[in-house]
Amino acid sequence: MSRAGLAVAAWCTGLAACGACGKGDVGGGAPSSSSSSSPPPVVAESLPRCRGEAHRLAIPGEDVVVGDVAIGDSGLLLGLHRAVGGKRVASVMRASLDLATSSVVDVGPPLGDDPPPSPRWNGATPYVSFFARHGSDAGARSRELFVARLEANALGKVEARIAQQADESTAFDVAWSGAAGLAAWDEDAPFAASGDGGKPAFEGRGFVKVQALGSETRRVASPESSDAESPRLVARPGGGFWLGWLARRSEDDAYAVEAPGEKRAFRWVEVVALGPAGEAAGPVRRVTSEKGRAASFELALHGSELVVMVQDELSGAEGAGARIVRHLLRDKGEGVESSDVVDGGVGQALAEIVPTGSAPSDARWLAWTDTSERTHITPLASGLVASGRSAPEPSLDGARVVAAHPPDVLYALVGAAPEEGEAREGRRPELRRFVCPSGAAVGADAAAR
Repeated sequence: MSRAGLAVAAWCTGLAACGACGKGDVGGGAPSSSSSSSPPPVVAESLPRCRGEAHRLAIPGEDVVVGDVAIGDSGLLLGLHRAVGGKRVASVMRASLDLATSSVVDVGPPLGDDPPPSPRWNGATPYVSFFARHGSDAGARSRELFVARLEANALGKVEARIAQQADESTAFDVAWSGAAGLAAWDEDAPFAASGDGGKPAFEGRGFVKVQALGSETRRVASPESSDAESPRLVARPGGGFWLGWLARRSEDDAYAVEAPGEKRAFRWVEVVALGPAGEAAGPVRRVTSEKGRAASFELALHGSELVVMVQDELSGAEGAGARIVRHLLRDKGEGVESSDVVDGGVGQALAEIVPTGSAPSDARWLAWTDTSERTHITPLASGLVASGRSAPEPSLDGARVVAAHPPDVLYALVGAAPEEGEAREGRRPELRRFVCPSGAAVGADAAAR
């Protein structure tokens, strides 16, 4: 569900023969017999849901790391870190939808633990966002987020430079509402002295900030009462944006730790409506319980309503796994409608609503892994409502679903087989294309069963 989040895919044959077969489904066996020589019952084997095509594209370079992937009518954009000639470089790979052609644009050297460049489509125009250290900051206490157009074979005009505090988090999002663009990111609290012995007023707290592209004005969007991180943006119908973030607070009565010296924390999702320049256009609204453990979330539109998909690690029993919950918010009003999309069994890997080049109202896919690291696919109809049951996909284990193109094409990153004499660790990832039944077809088949 994040732009680095919800994972996995590589695909194979034939839903037509078995419907939405799961690993536990059995077919009609042979008639029973009292004879000890009777053969054992025949059990129908689960078949993979999708058919892998010959279309595949190797990603050039060594030690490739693939970050965010964007898809549009003109093709796919992949953010990369890779080694070329012994040097690390940050790049964007552009590929046609049939994977027949591709090109790579180098952005510059990657810096420390900064993520790969993050590509976006704004209509038919490709963009890329990436970090650079602030030129006047020798101590690297600050950095800049660049948002630039992406030309066919070169980096285009830089349309925004957004100065940030260089803390541990590199989370950000960029979105457009018509011609208006907005960036959101999180930062640690400023160290403003309070009246209590000069201690920071908001020590240890995070804030989410926003800045309109092409403007120098930044705003703090999250309230002082929220320890906020991991922002997400989506355009609002009629102009402006929805902004969401994860809020957290320590679980004071717990002694188990999530990391050395860190108490377990409650995490929940908050959202706020913003105007075109990032100004608040409504109150901050809490979407999920303050005693939940939201691990990740994504925002999507359903007409004028906002859909928030949340992976919540809070489970009713030990080892039961996380849930994926759909929350529906009206543009006006305080009500939140909630329902489980996957009611348990989700593992620690972040699930992902697979990016699509189609209108947001079209069918989508949800890819997630269970507690045994097996991949499952859930078809989603308009509004991100489950349109069929989740089914395990053995052929997708260990791969990553990165994009979909209606009605039935899906793209996945898989590890390519090593060349002769090449170490297994030196394998280069490939982008592969698969044909799968549409979400609607899967839902109809599941209903028939």
